[in-house]
Amino acid sequence: MTCENTVVMPVDTQSLTAADLQGGAPLLGLIEVVDASGSAVARLGITRWPVVVGRDLTADLVLSDPHVAPEHLRIESSATGRTGVVQVLQTINGVRQGRKHYEAGQFFAWPVGEDIVMGHLRLRLRLADMPLEPEQSLTTIPWRTVGSTVALVLAMVTLALVQSWLKVSEPEKFAQVAVAVVGALLGGLALWAGLWALATRLFTGRAQFWRHVRIVGVVSLVESFVSGLGYLLAFVFSLESLSHFNFLLSAPVVAIGIAFQLLVIAPQRGRTLMSTVAVTTLVLVFAFMGTNWLQNKRWTNQLYLSALFPPSWRLAPTVPVSQFLREAGTLRQRLDQRLKDQSEERSDGEDE
Repeated sequence: MTCENTVVMPVDTQSLTAADLQGGAPLLGLIEVVDASGSAVARLGITRWPVVVGRDLTADLVLSDPHVAPEHLRIESSATGRTGVVQVLQTINGVRQGRKHYEAGQFFAWPVGEDIVMGHLRLRLRLADMPLEPEQSLTTIPWRTVGSTVALVLAMVTLALVQSWLKVSEPEKFAQVAVAVVGALLGGLALWAGLWALATRLFTGRAQFWRHVRIVGVVSLVESFVSGLGYLLAFVFSLESLSHFNFLLSAPVVAIGIAFQLLVIAPQRGRTLMSTVAVTTLVLVFAFMGTNWLQNKRWTNQLYLSALFPPSWRLAPTVPVSQFLREAGTLRQRLDQRLKDQSEERSDGEDE
């Protein structure tokens, strides 16, 4: 969706033929302009070199983006005719190609297949000598995609049922619990993927609901594996800190999943989206830890190893009984001191 990036077309935006061009001159190339959502907003057939792009009406391709100079860049063909050569003209914003930024007066090669960015628009170049990719077959049902989606959903349901079975204390009630768990899982999955599909439809014109479902499925399974592995290592090697801060293993996985869903909406903003999600994740993690510290004088809300496995899996050395009793005594002292502090804070609050 763009409002300001309107492009005045010298040719029809839907089709280009030699007969549409002056004198029936053959096309030497094609420049396609796309907006932030990846939708094509203009196409310019090239019948001569050089080609000037800018906001001035004398330019060959006229853009109305206010971040584009009157004559922003000049494009020519290379000696081999297989790449474009770009000269950046009088502009304060320059041109970006990948991670490189070019200022006014600089030249650079524009390989076919790579985008260049000027203002809020991306330009794509296609030359007449560029080989075409083979035609792809049109299938009514993408069975491979359907199969992977079904497999991911079934894996999520199976994992949820196994976790529920391990937590149920009365096996005869497992059927009732299983129905509730599966219903909540499928309902939450449909709602989450549906909201992302709605946003994708608004910005790109395509919902891609099942793609969001697959992203959620992969993230859910990876997060469960990473989290479970953390708890397992904490139990095997008696690493209590790893159990206490297990959420630090899950947070990056969830953040990456959200970043991939954002990339479905705006694939051209990959670096910006990744950076934004990373910063937001760090802020939320530190906020969570800071809140726990202010409320409970500890960085996490987990007090002990919350996941137990068969005792034969433990590799940590055993602790003598005397040492266990001594450490338990210090734990009692810390708990008594914490209760005393809380009681004093409560008394001070009542006095106030």
